[in-house]
Amino acid sequence: MRSRWDLVALDLYGTLLDVAALAPRLRAISEKAGAELLGKWRTAQLERTWELNRRGEYEPFDAVTARALEQVAPHLGADVRARMCDAWLSLPAFDDADDALEALAQAGMRRAVLSNGTQRMIRAALDGSGLEVDQVFSADDVRAYKTDPRVYSLVPRERTLFVSGNGWDAEGAKRFGLQVAWIDRGGAAPGVPTDLRVTSLAELAREAARPDWRGRGVHVVSSRDLDTNTAQTAGMSRAAAITHARAGAEKLWAGTVTIHPNAKTGAHHHGELESVIYVVRGRARMRWGDRLEFTAEAGPGDFIYVPPYVPHQEINASRDEPLDCVLVRSGQEPVVVNLDIAPAEPPEEVRWIDSIHRS
Repeated sequence: MRSRWDLVALDLYGTLLDVAALAPRLRAISEKAGAELLGKWRTAQLERTWELNRRGEYEPFDAVTARALEQVAPHLGADVRARMCDAWLSLPAFDDADDALEALAQAGMRRAVLSNGTQRMIRAALDGSGLEVDQVFSADDVRAYKTDPRVYSLVPRERTLFVSGNGWDAEGAKRFGLQVAWIDRGGAAPGVPTDLRVTSLAELAREAARPDWRGRGVHVVSSRDLDTNTAQTAGMSRAAAITHARAGAEKLWAGTVTIHPNAKTGAHHHGELESVIYVVRGRARMRWGDRLEFTAEAGPGDFIYVPPYVPHQEINASRDEPLDCVLVRSGQEPVVVNLDIAPAEPPEEVRWIDSIHRS
């Protein structure tokens, strides 16, 4: 069963990768660093991106990161700060990140990263953490930062779930119009409701993989809503009811067919498609063959099967009543190949008896 989403686009820093894990690494580089410095650095980093957005300016995220550290820790030497910035390239993933990404893939969803980081930073961090995704989208591609709409527009709005562990990021994506999951790990909540609220990537994978019974379940198409914008054959009017666009059907097409009194279609076939016709009202006369040399009739309640590539013609056998049928085909493509055939006269009547119900 298909999920609600084709693509799950995840933020990187604080969502897939654990920014808090930087603290002991910073302390290993300098005894003057630790969780307090990391908190100030991360705040300055984000505030600088927002200030650049406000000014309509841009600088790559690695430069933003370096200047934010210089702002909050000018007492550290340039070489120490450079080593600390490099630590962003090897952040560890959250413990459940790898399994969650694999579960999303197993459920048929593509996985992407949508991050403020540059392509180089993102790919280095993914390689270092051992995480695999299908696509990488970087704010660097549009020279703006979250929560600028240009960043979120890098992913499709339709059938995409955006995931972030940062409340401000989840809010920005939701205000842009994406479907959003917020991973609540105890940080500040988004200022608007999101589509999903989970507490871990593992929970996210379970929720995202749930079947979309509401959107992909039973569909009722009213007789008032049939679509006549479909392939037509001379002498026949078709109206589509069940299609991929209208009901999500993957392997069949269904609709109605009306042939007016004393009318007939042109000779045609439907390529590789199989067709089943159910007669609702009237009398159907079918002709088929290379010269339409065979014939049989069907009335209300009867079924007619038309194999692939069979040249055939539907005829309303009544001079007074319309012939109304339901048509089901084995594919979505509206294949109607009209044929120029000189019919044999008179045709041979065929009474078909299957191998089980012998006369």
